[in-house]
Amino acid sequence: MKHLLDSSFSGTLKVPGDKSITHRALMFGALAKGTTHIHLPLHSEDTRRTMECMRALGAEIEENAEEWVVTSKGHSSLHAPDETLYTGNSGTTTRLITGLIAGLGLRAEIEGDASIAKRPMDRIQRPLAEMGADIALKDEKYPPITIKPAALSPITYTMPIASAQVKSAILLASLFTDGDTVIHEPSPSRNHTEIMLRQFGADIASENGTITLAGGNELNASDVTVPGDISSAAFPIVLAVLKPGSSITIDNVSLNETRSGILDVLEMMGADVTVEQTSQEGEALGRIHAAYTPELKGFEISGDIIPRLIDEIPILALLAAYSNEACTVRGAHELRFKETDRIRAVIDELSRFGIRFTEYDDGFTVHPGQVDVMENTPVKGYNDHRIIMMLIVFSIISNTPLEIDDISAIDISYPGFMEDLEALRKDA
Repeated sequence: MKHLLDSSFSGTLKVPGDKSITHRALMFGALAKGTTHIHLPLHSEDTRRTMECMRALGAEIEENAEEWVVTSKGHSSLHAPDETLYTGNSGTTTRLITGLIAGLGLRAEIEGDASIAKRPMDRIQRPLAEMGADIALKDEKYPPITIKPAALSPITYTMPIASAQVKSAILLASLFTDGDTVIHEPSPSRNHTEIMLRQFGADIASENGTITLAGGNELNASDVTVPGDISSAAFPIVLAVLKPGSSITIDNVSLNETRSGILDVLEMMGADVTVEQTSQEGEALGRIHAAYTPELKGFEISGDIIPRLIDEIPILALLAAYSNEACTVRGAHELRFKETDRIRAVIDELSRFGIRFTEYDDGFTVHPGQVDVMENTPVKGYNDHRIIMMLIVFSIISNTPLEIDDISAIDISYPGFMEDLEALRKDA
């Protein structure tokens, strides 16, 4: 990585396909009758876990470089898996497939890696149990998850916090009920599930924070083109803003308004970032251009914007460290339950370099000051792809090699991250 340090970065990039959309396309393709073509899917460890789970339930999935093809006879053709479903590091796979299997009335056991074993699943178990699902958890909270066949009924559910995974688990389960399921959200969360369900023929409506899904309708196959993942795009965007002489354009990236909160924060900070929308059909797509910005303002964010940028907060913390003003994130308690406690991880690792934080239960304030980076300082990635990529960007913008314990978890969301940085290096 040392050869990336003494350089600036420029050019045009296409980041990998959106992870959230790829997961859902595989699941809905398996539930739908017919053949679903998934164009430009994300090839990653997380999405492969979903693929293998869908195969274990009876869907046929063909893999090609730029397209996956899912063939199914419909949800009634799916069957209980012969073995425990392994979801690896993927919280999305674990939570969504729990709702899907409960809705199908199948028997299954689900487990993941050591990280998943510590992530709370009672938040999906509670509303699914209200529907009639028979779901058991370790210590009534954690995986492994045991699901027994049970008949489900529609519910009206007010979510205590905005969570796309909880919402999606309920919607997947409600597909097979007799009647309308109604979900009230306290603030908007990712709406990929609603968009894709509509595309696959579900009777679903969403208005003013209320989602209504009529159960009992067969889904029909539909082709899906996966846009670039804005969560992955966040890393080269921040690199361009913080690295002198850099100018990066990212094409074909998702601009879904429930995911694009980072663009709002960059605007608050006065970053040299421009956005051009190129399509509004289904998932909004566009082009983002980011360039070096020497003077950055502070920000204070909380409330509705947090679900729109929850995965980008680690890289926003790094951006905040180079601001001329204090930057505060509140209302992000969900970060405590990601692949690692991301609030704690960000503070522990960046504090090594003189970056000053005030920690809260639900966020932090980054205070302006001198960043002091010593060569080959050992840092931890916590087997968390977003923490690792944040540290790599930090090493590059500080022009100082850091000793990151393990970078292999990058493959969870952005295989080829290092190769893409190499291609953008000006003297490459």
